[in-house]
Amino acid sequence: MIEPISLKKGDKILDMCCGTGGATFAVAEKAGDGTEITGMDLSRGQIKIAQRRIKKLATTRVNFNNVKFIEGDVTKTCFKDTYFDKVFITHALHETREEERLDTLREAKRVLKEQGRVIVLEVDHPKNFFIRVFIGFWFFYWLPLNFETPTRKDMLRHGLENEVKRAGFRNIRKTSSYQGILQVVEGDK
Repeated sequence: MIEPISLKKGDKILDMCCGTGGATFAVAEKAGDGTEITGMDLSRGQIKIAQRRIKKLATTRVNFNNVKFIEGDVTKTCFKDTYFDKVFITHALHETREEERLDTLREAKRVLKEQGRVIVLEVDHPKNFFIRVFIGFWFFYWLPLNFETPTRKDMLRHGLENEVKRAGFRNIRKTSSYQGILQVVEGDK
């Protein structure tokens, strides 16, 4: 999903809600050396796993010395205003309530340089009924205690691109992938 996204050598990139670093490492591999990449997540356990993964991946052909992981709240980061060129938010907003989603997006805007870009990779709402049913079963949306179901439905009802716009971004672009299962929403500061 990040293949069409343009990354430049020397970019400073923040991966908000990075989890164990899956997307962070994919971005780092695509960006290459000379790019500073910071993954941030609220979960200490996820960050520890991501940090261990750096050591394991050190034996691969890709150099991940430009990647670091920190624990923290993405709605109130420790970064200076206008520090990053790009901010990624990957598969996390659907787990939060509307105000938390907007707070996260507003913080992304604060830490982005002028002309910076936010890139949000998220679930989407496939038009095909059978795909929706399959995805619902696959991700356990049918379980009454699945905490993601109400927040995911709320995000899809409001429209992620609308929330990115409400957070103050402009030139909003949405691309649906995999038959509408996933979406990439980009916005410029």
